[in-house]
Amino acid sequence: MKMLNIQMRFLVAFSVILVAYESHAQLTAPRYDERLLFRGMTGITLSGAQQEWNLSGFGNVLQQSVPARLAIPLSNRILITVENSPATTKIDTSKLEGIADTRASFSYVVPGDKLWLNGGVSVPTGITRLTPSQYQVATVIAQPAFNYHVPVFGQGMNGNLGFAYAYSYTRRFIIGLGASYLYKGEYVPVVIQGTTEKLNYDPGDEISANAGFDYSTFTRNQRFSADLTVTNYLPDKVNSVKSFQSGMRYMLFIVYFVKDGSLSHMMQLRSRIRSQNQIFSNGTSTTFKSSQQYEFMYRFSWLVKEWLSVGIPLEWKQYTGDQIPIGSSVIETGSAGVGSAGVDAGFLITQAFSISFTAKYGVGSVTIDNTKYSVTGTELGGGLRIQF
Repeated sequence: MKMLNIQMRFLVAFSVILVAYESHAQLTAPRYDERLLFRGMTGITLSGAQQEWNLSGFGNVLQQSVPARLAIPLSNRILITVENSPATTKIDTSKLEGIADTRASFSYVVPGDKLWLNGGVSVPTGITRLTPSQYQVATVIAQPAFNYHVPVFGQGMNGNLGFAYAYSYTRRFIIGLGASYLYKGEYVPVVIQGTTEKLNYDPGDEISANAGFDYSTFTRNQRFSADLTVTNYLPDKVNSVKSFQSGMRYMLFIVYFVKDGSLSHMMQLRSRIRSQNQIFSNGTSTTFKSSQQYEFMYRFSWLVKEWLSVGIPLEWKQYTGDQIPIGSSVIETGSAGVGSAGVDAGFLITQAFSISFTAKYGVGSVTIDNTKYSVTGTELGGGLRIQF
């Protein structure tokens, strides 16, 4: 039961604070028009992808997904988005398919143009009550090193509310602050075979706060930004009994961008540092090491024509593992060293319609439940966007 509860924690999506750097930069531009607040954000985005990873000695894990997103401005200051993704994932004869939870969000820019309110709900349209074979599939695709587009199908009813504040210290230096609260509802994650026992899993809520800055040069051909988010997790409960608590997470995200004519280079560094996890049992708690994650990405882009852009992304992920107690033993899961390279292209058909294509290849190793696998993976995808 302990292992099941801990692994379900790894299936929980993390909340993201929206910081209004871009929108605030638009406000400081000449001839400000508040109708530009959500420029480039409204419209319909449809995409499709096939991702496949081969784990040596385990098999192929294939996922086909069709993410869709609709963003509608209700006014110059209010934006509503709805998104979902049907997906099918297969491991040999085991299959997990359906639609994910439906996410509906709102963003509101308060008059004065410095404060951005955001929130939303996740409606539980995704599959829960997994069978043992489905749960095995869910455990693999939830590994963050694989970056599946649909890592989790169903998590019950969730809701979040937050804010972001942006202040222009100068026209080129912007400071941002934000905070959010994520509520997670109770749900039944798996079916326990051979028993009438019901597992009610109540993941702990999350409280996050962040601060960051964005700096661009006078010519805007260089840009540097950094953002630090601190997240505190409340305890998880199984059948109303406190059983697990993730360690506090510190996430640092750094971006450097430079443009030279039609060529541009972007470098990103993301680190997630967590304090130790706690396992609760019989009124006592024990701490275990949690995963530490580091990701580096470099992207080269070339605007070949006004209607054609080409990009080459390179990425490396280095993770340590989480420790999970099983009886008198402690196993490790989640450690990884994975690199990937790809190519993508975007075609601007009209000012309101564009299409894109992408291809990636990855290689490395991932440890799942004390077993280390050599892995190789491919991703092929494309999409279209209609902008309002």
